[in-house]
Amino acid sequence: MKRAIKWIGGILGVLVLVVVSAFAWFAYSFLESLEPIESIDQYQEVLAYWKACGPGLVDHFPSSVPASARNVKFSSFPGFLQGGGHVQIRMELPEAEAKKLFEHATKTAKQHRDGGNPVSGPSPHTLAKDAYEFPADYRIFIFHAEPYKEGSGHDWNHGESKGMVVSLQRNEVLYYAEQW
Repeated sequence: MKRAIKWIGGILGVLVLVVVSAFAWFAYSFLESLEPIESIDQYQEVLAYWKACGPGLVDHFPSSVPASARNVKFSSFPGFLQGGGHVQIRMELPEAEAKKLFEHATKTAKQHRDGGNPVSGPSPHTLAKDAYEFPADYRIFIFHAEPYKEGSGHDWNHGESKGMVVSLQRNEVLYYAEQW
């Protein structure tokens, strides 16, 4: 009888250990998935993920970080439940390159707005952690913005947008894509 109780106790102990380990792994994975990716080393992998998510959503992004880029900042979040996702890469470029990209964006964009207005523009995920809008010297170029279900009465509840943000004063260029 004592032997049977030891076996049952051992089996229950192993089961409890497995359940607690599985719960800990699940909790860790859950919390890890809520953190944005900010390592530039994962840029290629993240870009491939976003290309698979939405055709054309990141086709304006550079395939790799330009050799002339400095102070490169990167942020990507795939979204979670009802929360939207984003991918952004921001970099300082030589003045001539920044100006050339500004001119290209001016011709390509469907519309633009200047920074300092947080309404209907991308969030600056690659600026300081407490920044909620782009400073006034940034111009936000919108290449594409599309509602989720046009005519549904909730047109802009979900959707996607892509574009560039350029500051000629700082020679900074930011590429962005968002799904919300």
